[in-house]
Amino acid sequence: MNNKKRVSYKIFYRDRENVAEAILYRDKSGEERPAFLIYSINPVYLKDGGFRVEYRLTLRDEVFEPPPPSKYPYQPYIFDSNDGLRTPDSEALFEVILSEFRRFVDVEDEIRILFTSAVMLSYVQELFETVPYIYLLGDNRSGKSNTLCLFAALCYRPLYGASIPSADLYTFLGSGEHIPTIIEEEIQGIERDIEKSKIWKVGYKRGVKVPRIMIKPNGERGIEYYPTYCFKIAAGENLIQLKGLAERFINVNMVEGDPESDEFTRGDYEAFGELRKHLLLWRMKTLIDSTWPPKLDIPWLKKRMKELYKPLLTVASVHPEHYKTLKRFVKERVEEKIRERRDSFEGRLTIAAVELIGRSKTLEIPFEDIWVKLKMELNGLDHPNRPNQMETELFGIITKQRVGRRLREVLGSKAVLKRAEDGVKRVHVFDPMKVLKIAKKIHVTDVNDVTDFQEYKEGLEFLKKRAGVRLSNA
Repeated sequence: MNNKKRVSYKIFYRDRENVAEAILYRDKSGEERPAFLIYSINPVYLKDGGFRVEYRLTLRDEVFEPPPPSKYPYQPYIFDSNDGLRTPDSEALFEVILSEFRRFVDVEDEIRILFTSAVMLSYVQELFETVPYIYLLGDNRSGKSNTLCLFAALCYRPLYGASIPSADLYTFLGSGEHIPTIIEEEIQGIERDIEKSKIWKVGYKRGVKVPRIMIKPNGERGIEYYPTYCFKIAAGENLIQLKGLAERFINVNMVEGDPESDEFTRGDYEAFGELRKHLLLWRMKTLIDSTWPPKLDIPWLKKRMKELYKPLLTVASVHPEHYKTLKRFVKERVEEKIRERRDSFEGRLTIAAVELIGRSKTLEIPFEDIWVKLKMELNGLDHPNRPNQMETELFGIITKQRVGRRLREVLGSKAVLKRAEDGVKRVHVFDPMKVLKIAKKIHVTDVNDVTDFQEYKEGLEFLKKRAGVRLSNA
């Protein structure tokens, strides 16, 4: 019987007590060899700091070796026998990363703090259910490429390229044993690449895999499942038009600026290498730290915005001062998003419907009343030859067909014909719970937000009573 253990490559391993990362190790003789940097909370190792270097990793009946750097697309983590293997102070580490963004990227400081949080987040993605994407939007010479280069120099095990083919992404993401980072330039046009857009659309959520039909050597078709979850950064000159994907990005507008330094020297890359080592040490200890991630109490951060920003805020909390700055920035973004929803066509339509419900105390509103209300709110002008449309400054030409369709799609109304004293009218019947849900999204709380605030308030109270919802819960 052959008892020889099979040897395979492995980049990362984690269990309750140990974390192992593939590195390049320079021993006392100066020879560089692939090795594993291992952190353990086992008391035997913890008394010496918890870190050690091994050239092989044995797990049950299998022996693993770290792959050589030629097997992966990023710079190796190079450690020296003289390195003091100690976990860095989290707050000091945050400050050093931020100092690099302040040197090389000319944007507002809160954006630099967000970028710093993103770098540290890339090292602890395993601890979160969702991660955001960052999109750098700007023309040529706006600093997008330099910023991406800095991300690539600091983030955890990144694949950095331009217009990366979907097949390369699937190969890089591999078995999902570790969660890397994807950094891509010139991503515009992803809407036309179905395979690639699938990776980006669902890859924000941990555990989600994408099925692919593969042709086996014998000609049979089979399905393979690929992991997609990882932190991603992209850049382009145009906004992404794919709605489900665009909503996953934190957009950062880039303009040509005057950073302290606009090129990277050999000394800079050496400094980045040292910083990456400290980030890897921080990652390894944090991944099996029972106190991580810390719990944050941010009641105003909900749903999609929570998915986008809470992971970044959690990481930023290692530095209390910068956490406050980022939290203030995020709250401004949340309020801006609420204003956008309120001022959108659908937001204006919702407000009009709620006000009319408040005025008439009924869920059955004639379509013509909604049309007249919208015309008044939007300063709409009748078209002389087309009575079924109006022209508005904010939304251009609006047709009755569009209004009726959005009433059904957004507010869930049902259009019915009702007989009245002056003839048959088209009436929209509203579901109070559906209208309340949409009204909650646009978050009207101030008299200045709507024209008839009292009617709006009465409309909400009527809807809550009809839906059987306690006023304090809606």
